Amino acid sequence: IGQKVNIKNSEDTLHNVHVIDIFTRETAFNVATPAYGFYEHTFDKTGVYDVSCGIHPAMAAFIVVSPTPYVALANSKGNFSINNLPTGKYNVTIWNVDPSRRSDHIIEVQQTTRELLFENLS
Repeated sequence: IGQKVNIKNSEDTLHNVHVIDIFTRETAFNVATPAYGFYEHTFDKTGVYDVSCGIHPAMAAFIVVSPTPYVALANSKGNFSINNLPTGKYNVTIWNVDPSRRSDHIIEVQQTTRELLFENLS
């Protein structure tokens, strides 16, 4: 929350950036980005946002806005790391494009915790 997102158009053609909250289906913004232009937006609430281009249907992305700085993007094998996580209990959300592969977990991190496994998430 509060981090600026710059959406850049690196092509010589107009693009349309339509961003919708996937849970409420409300439009966060819907703007045109001219050739080689950009649009800057600051998200002020948590959520997962579906990003599309009305002009180019193959262009798509997701933006995940979290209230915490402890966020990671998994690699192609599903591995990720979060460094310097303080000791305590945490709610962990595993988000995936496929809704059937999303899950929530409560974990406890100790000073000695070095690795956590989230198995059988398919």
